[in-house]
Amino acid sequence: MPLSSVSAAWIAEAGESMGFDLSAADAERFARGVSDELGGYAALDELAPTDASGSVAVRDVRAPGEDEDPHNAYITAFSMESGDGDADGPLSGVDVAVKDNLAVAGVPMTCGSRVFEGVVPRRNASIVDRLLSAAARIVGKTNMDELAYGPTSETSAFGPVTNPADGSRVAGGSSSGSAAAVAEGSADLALGSDTGGSVRIPASFCGVVGFKPSWGAVPRDGFVDLAYTLDHVGTLAPDVETAALGFDVIGGYDARDPSSALAREIPVGECASGLTDAPDPADLSLGVPEELLSDHVSEEVRERFRDAVATLESAGATVESVRLPTVEDAVYVWNAITNVEFAAALRRNGLPLERQGPFDTARYDAASARQSAAGVGFGDVVKERALVGAALLDRYDGRHYTRARNVCSTLKAEFEAALDGRDALVSPTMPVVAPEVGAWRPHEYDDADGGESLDVPLAYNTRPMDLAGVPGVTVPDGDDDGDALPVGVQFVAGSYEDAELLRIARTFERVRDGDA
Repeated sequence: MPLSSVSAAWIAEAGESMGFDLSAADAERFARGVSDELGGYAALDELAPTDASGSVAVRDVRAPGEDEDPHNAYITAFSMESGDGDADGPLSGVDVAVKDNLAVAGVPMTCGSRVFEGVVPRRNASIVDRLLSAAARIVGKTNMDELAYGPTSETSAFGPVTNPADGSRVAGGSSSGSAAAVAEGSADLALGSDTGGSVRIPASFCGVVGFKPSWGAVPRDGFVDLAYTLDHVGTLAPDVETAALGFDVIGGYDARDPSSALAREIPVGECASGLTDAPDPADLSLGVPEELLSDHVSEEVRERFRDAVATLESAGATVESVRLPTVEDAVYVWNAITNVEFAAALRRNGLPLERQGPFDTARYDAASARQSAAGVGFGDVVKERALVGAALLDRYDGRHYTRARNVCSTLKAEFEAALDGRDALVSPTMPVVAPEVGAWRPHEYDDADGGESLDVPLAYNTRPMDLAGVPGVTVPDGDDDGDALPVGVQFVAGSYEDAELLRIARTFERVRDGDA
């Protein structure tokens, strides 16, 4: 289809947005030149190859009802498996749920937003193909906060996900459905994304394992970004072994995601088998960051965390206090990066400038058209965050973004210093147990005892690891007596030490369960 010509008025407006000082004559001259050139670009519609969905077909695509999906964990349920489902592979017989910001061919990808209803990818994300090659059964696309912006699931246009541990409480976000699916047992393994804690937050609230690898360890081809330089894809599972097995399958280099070159430093494919060499607790040296155990942590979580640490110490582990001073400023560092990258991506309708391709052009075309036609349909959190990013870009020339990126280097150095001579850091994953549905408001949370709202984000203890790009894993503390809600214990290691981190998490599981 021929591209339409542009007017001098459009040129003047576009030039102003880029800081050009164009006279009326300039605008007229450039309008003629740009219009002449645009005519040739129509040939690309004919040259681009047609996207194919491959040989694996998706069946029985449906929106599950309440009887099938009591916690609203899924946006779409379906059946998808490689071959006859009996193929020999590391995930043979494993039911896997996939967060709805990862592409599955033939299945709508909404990213938790009504704006993108009707956007159907023609090809899978790279890691979905890896799941199928490993003989996994993919059972559905999970509910999530809209465009991954939210820690509780309550920004999802498809309704909040309730917590299988207590249906009156949230599952956490943004990978809410993935955590709930594992906790309720409808999936053995789930994929989520983590930009500021979105794997570890719901995993902690729902009482499952959530693993965020080092940045770049899992390729993001076929993934919808929230903030490209902070996004991670991770695994959620009932135990460390299954989470590690999932990472072994989806991790590793993919030429379509340049950031995944970093994964070459990680022994991906050997993490699950390496758990048999989990260290003796008496050989562990752990650091507890003071900033992650300060006044923002509720008394209930603090006591249970201290009990977990005491269990490790009684098994012989050495635990001492360490410092991460920049953590106290991490909220604005994270906001500056995420809001600016998010606003910039929205302005270009999600055009994948950071990716290598080839691209699913049908998906990108459909998503762009939907956003252009229905962008007003975004929820308030998405709108506000995008407007903050736009203000930082337009009114302040984006200078806060570059400063925030520099602070990431400072924070990474602080992690390296705190880990020097230690095997891992350990902290509460979340400062509170899961809030009741409706209790959370953006930028604040309610004290676990129902006390005063505090101006501390739910992601306070999880965002620093995304900013530094270091791996983190949350493991349930194991105190499930009576009516106690889940509490997660978070372990953190240095960049690319993912395999060792998983072994340490496995040691904690053994100590927790009395097996060590």
